[in-house]
Amino acid sequence: MSVIRKLLIQGIRSFDPQNQDIIEFYTPLTIIVGQNGCGKTTIIECLKYITTGELPPNSKGGAFIHDPKLAGENEVKAQVKLRFYNVSQRSMTCVRSMLLTQKKATVTQKTLEGAMSFDATSSEEKVSISSRCADMDAMMPEQLGVSKAVLDNVIFCHQEESNWPLSEASVLKKKFDEIFAATRYTKALESIKTIRKNQAVEIRVQRGELKHLEDKKAKSERVRTDYEKSTVSIHEFKSKISEMQSREEQVVTQIEELTMHMQELMRLRTVVDSLKMNLDQKAASYHEMSTNTNILGLTDEELDRLSAELAEQVKSQESDIKAKEDERDRLRSHIEGLAGPIRQATEEKNKLLSAQQNLEIKISGRASVVSEICVTFELAIDGSGDDADWYAAQCNTLLEKLVDEVKQERQSARQQAEETEQGLQSEIDKTQMHINSFNVIMATCNKQVAVNTQEIRSLQQKHGSLKVDGWKMESLSKEMETEKEMLAKLQEQDSESAYNEMSKQKRIELTSIGEELVQLQSEITSNNQQADTRARLALARKDLESSEARANELLADTGFAAFQPQADAMGNIEGKRSEMIAGAIREKKQNIVEFNEKAKKSHDELSSTRMRLDLAKQSLSRQSVEMETKSKRIADVCGSDSFDEVYADAQVELNELVEMSGHYKSASSMFKSYISQIESAHACPVCQRGWSSKSDEDKLVNKLKLDFASAPTELLRISDDIQASERRLEELSGLRSIVRDVTQWTEQGKSELEAQIAELTSKTDDLSARTDDIDIETAMLSSDVDNLVELQSKSKELVTLEETCQRLRRQMKTYENELVMTGSTKTIDELQNEVSALQSRDTALRRELERLSQESIRKHKEIGFRQDNIRRLQEDMDKYNRQNDERESIAGRISELGASSEQSKTERAAAQEQAASLAPQLQKNQQNLADFRAEDRQREEKIDQRIRDLTQNKDRLTMLTKEVDDTRDLLKCPPGQTQYPDSLAMADANIEVLLEKEATARRDYEQIVHELMGSDRLADKLAARQREVSDNIRLRINMSEQDKVKDELRAARDKQMELERRLGEIYDDAGARDEVVLAADSDSDVDMESDRGSRKRQRNSGGGSHTNTQDSKVRHTGQRLRQRRDALNTELSMLTSERAGLQGEVKQLEDQANRLKHELSTDYKDIDQLYVKQLVQCKTEEMANTDLETYGKALDAAIMQYHSLKMQDINKIIRELWINTYQGNDIDTIEIRSEVEGARNSRSHNYRVVMIKGGHAIDMRGRCSAGQKVLACLIIRLALAETFSINCGILALDEPTTNLDQENIDSLARSLARIIKSRQEQRNFQLIVITHDEIFMQLLGKSEYADYYWRVYKDENQCSVLARRPIASN
Repeated sequence: MSVIRKLLIQGIRSFDPQNQDIIEFYTPLTIIVGQNGCGKTTIIECLKYITTGELPPNSKGGAFIHDPKLAGENEVKAQVKLRFYNVSQRSMTCVRSMLLTQKKATVTQKTLEGAMSFDATSSEEKVSISSRCADMDAMMPEQLGVSKAVLDNVIFCHQEESNWPLSEASVLKKKFDEIFAATRYTKALESIKTIRKNQAVEIRVQRGELKHLEDKKAKSERVRTDYEKSTVSIHEFKSKISEMQSREEQVVTQIEELTMHMQELMRLRTVVDSLKMNLDQKAASYHEMSTNTNILGLTDEELDRLSAELAEQVKSQESDIKAKEDERDRLRSHIEGLAGPIRQATEEKNKLLSAQQNLEIKISGRASVVSEICVTFELAIDGSGDDADWYAAQCNTLLEKLVDEVKQERQSARQQAEETEQGLQSEIDKTQMHINSFNVIMATCNKQVAVNTQEIRSLQQKHGSLKVDGWKMESLSKEMETEKEMLAKLQEQDSESAYNEMSKQKRIELTSIGEELVQLQSEITSNNQQADTRARLALARKDLESSEARANELLADTGFAAFQPQADAMGNIEGKRSEMIAGAIREKKQNIVEFNEKAKKSHDELSSTRMRLDLAKQSLSRQSVEMETKSKRIADVCGSDSFDEVYADAQVELNELVEMSGHYKSASSMFKSYISQIESAHACPVCQRGWSSKSDEDKLVNKLKLDFASAPTELLRISDDIQASERRLEELSGLRSIVRDVTQWTEQGKSELEAQIAELTSKTDDLSARTDDIDIETAMLSSDVDNLVELQSKSKELVTLEETCQRLRRQMKTYENELVMTGSTKTIDELQNEVSALQSRDTALRRELERLSQESIRKHKEIGFRQDNIRRLQEDMDKYNRQNDERESIAGRISELGASSEQSKTERAAAQEQAASLAPQLQKNQQNLADFRAEDRQREEKIDQRIRDLTQNKDRLTMLTKEVDDTRDLLKCPPGQTQYPDSLAMADANIEVLLEKEATARRDYEQIVHELMGSDRLADKLAARQREVSDNIRLRINMSEQDKVKDELRAARDKQMELERRLGEIYDDAGARDEVVLAADSDSDVDMESDRGSRKRQRNSGGGSHTNTQDSKVRHTGQRLRQRRDALNTELSMLTSERAGLQGEVKQLEDQANRLKHELSTDYKDIDQLYVKQLVQCKTEEMANTDLETYGKALDAAIMQYHSLKMQDINKIIRELWINTYQGNDIDTIEIRSEVEGARNSRSHNYRVVMIKGGHAIDMRGRCSAGQKVLACLIIRLALAETFSINCGILALDEPTTNLDQENIDSLARSLARIIKSRQEQRNFQLIVITHDEIFMQLLGKSEYADYYWRVYKDENQCSVLARRPIASN
């Protein structure tokens, strides 16, 4: 056990840095005495620093080291050296050094190298360890055998921190956690919790992974089945597609040949129709022109010559007309140009006339205003004449003078009013000052009266509260007499002789117990000689007890109740029980085999059903997605319309576009023919008539050219539309199979799949429930088998235990016989148990002696309590006497204050009367001031109004004069114009000049218009003659063109008939087989138009019946070809759509097969091995986590039990010390309460110190006095030191008597003496007491546990010095 021996201090605080002060610590008590500030606490600080390395509080910046300034040095070296015995009783020395350097403005502290050494012994050499090589802060607590927290907070606690047990909750919790080393165990629990938490997370992850692998394993089997099915379906669909592709190629070839023939037939038909239309137009044109034209009997040459002459004449006449029209337009523009200046000049003249009239009006108005102003303001203008401007100027000057005079008048009146107002105000102020002085007197008197009244009321209340109750005084006297009687009785009952008699008896019993212990010790000594036999006997007894305990434990199993066989002749019960259990096990296992077969069948059926259900759900999901995609594709193409309507509309649109293409082709050739005829013959191709002018002909030609030029564009557009329509029709054909699939899915497929899924789901639920029931039965049977197997093993163990017990009993009998022959049969343990019992009895007797001592102390306390009550009652009686004297003094003061209040009231009435007499004079002066201010305000307002009137009239006259001047400036001529008197005359002259120019231009215009009319009549005659000649020429050209067209038409019809014959031979058989109804209304319209043209040609040519027959044959051939083409297109569309559907299926199946194959090779690769590996890992981690949980619970329970036992020991010591030390009766005892908070594995303790009175616990912090606080903290530290310092019996108390009264100081000294007495047998117990109280030191010295004490004082250099003194000499 560790003990401190000597402490060396140098340069610490007030200790001299040049000298070494050494203090030696005694066992069991060391007393250090000194005045305040002499350096006593420095010893505790040095002990704490040398053992823990912690500096005292508030010592940063070098405050712990001697100040260099006081030492007169730049550097101060400080050293602390401690010599002690460690827990192994080996002498050690620890040295710590520091250096403090003084700089200009700051100091620098530095820790120097420290050392720890093991002193040399007879067998070992001295060993030193430097602080550079080892952690001295950690080594010192280990060598002393106590934790750093106990050293810091209990053993060497600083005076400033000695009251920490009553600090706030967080600080208290931190201190106790450090003392209990709770952090270390909490970290272990937290570590276990963290590991389990992480392991649990990992187990959940592993379970999820296991579940995932299990699902993947099931899915891999389904994927493998789907892959095989997809491969077979792909092969079948590809065979069908190859057959369809060969048939499609054949149909496409037929369609291409048919299209080529139809295009050739359509081209010939277009040519024939174009020629027919051209011939009909020329015939109609010839007929119309011959009807309206005068036929001239001239030759072609004569007509040409006449036409040329007429053209020359028309050209000359047009040139003349053009020149005259230009002259006419020029004159018209000139006349229109003159109209604007004439209108502008007229407006300017009207404006000047209006200004002249306004000037006269303004001059007249200004004269009226001047007269009005003169009358209003009584102005007299000297002079005579008619000059209005002069009068206006004179009036303006007079107004300005009058305004200045009125302003001067207002200024003088204002000054006079201010002087009068100041005189009146001074009278008012003088009167008001007198009234205010009287009001101040009244306020002062009121205040004095109020103060007196308040003081009288307060004194009356105090006088009332100081009631002297005679009955109370009498009651106190009686109570004092009663207390004196009770005190006398207690003093009589306090018999020292009875107490001494009882103590003597107890001591006699202790002596007898000691003798018995000696006898037992001798018996133990003799028994040690037979140690071998007794050890074997003890071992046999121990084995027998354990075997019997194990057998009873096994028999307590409730499972044995069902197996109770009859004992045989040998008493063998367990053998028969084992046979019965084995039979039950065989029966249960047979049942398990049967249930396993049922479970296997049920699981197989359930797996099959679930696979079918999954396949059905996947099929429903896949087909729903596919049908949704197909429906979206149909909706994108068809919109909201049905597919059949869209397909029919597309066919009709294509036929219409083909017919329109043929129409534009024929129209193109017709427009080309017309243009060439018009340009060559200059006549209409239809009526053979010419045009009256070249421009009309050009317009017609340009229109025809435009139509001809737009025809190819339209043909291209129609061709693009045909291609787009064909593509759309092909797209719709491809959608036919998709539409069929969607319809079939919507009407039948989806409902069938949903019904199948519902049926399979119901079946799966039933099978699952049945399988669960079978599994539960199997599990229950397995559990029963396990229980029976365990019972069987226990039964076998019971057989073995019975045999063992019989063998042990035989051995024990043999050993006991041997011991009886040689001496006692008791074992060493039994003897030790008897010794322990006697020791316990010894302890109980000692406690009884302690109780008697406490009872004596309690009686002494009760006597003291009665004496205190007597003193208190005497004090109460003295208090009532003092209150009676105070009542008489208060009554006299109330009378004086009443007289003072009456005098103040009299003075207040006189001042109020004088103030009232001055009030009428003040009101009169104030009224005079108000009347004067009102009159002055009215007079000033009149003057201001006159100034405003003068200013307004002056401004009005100035404005009128300016307007007159502006109007005169407007009527003057511009600068430089001297030939006109004014602007009005100049405007009249300008208008006359413009009107004369306009009249001349109009005469020229009328003459040129008359000449132009004669030229137009001559031109019309020449044009009519020229048109007549041109019509005759066009008629002759038309006749020749008709003959040429008839020849071309005949050749085209021959080619057409030949082509139709050949096509009829090719397609007659196919047309007969595939004949359908005539296609579109557009074809009928075209045919009707052709019939009308044919009938017209028949009338003109006379061969109508033959032509009609040919046209009918052509139409019939075209219809047959179109029907054949439509049939082939329909067949192709059906083949294409069916092939597209099959290809889509194949594509989906191939994608599905590739995806399934990829999944098998990637996602489900080695899935069976992975599943087994994951299952093993998951089970292993679950078992490890269960073991961690068990260990964590055991550790937590051990920690809680350790803490509970320690707290019980601490509170037991605290209760004993408090009862023996505290002299008051308001607190029975104190305790440290600890509450556990938090869940398991994260629990922590909260601590509080409570004081107990009458069985009620109250928090002590904030509710106790300073002395109680010091005593409670001291006792708690003593209890903690005794509990946690087993290997280190050191405790330092710094100023323990602070805030304690003398009675508690005496009691504390007695308690410390008792503690020293009870611990003096411990070699390592050292109590260090530092105090300034000499009486307390003498009380400790009387205990005879210390012969010397250490006195600390300061020398002449104010440095602390240690000196040893004998206690007796003090």
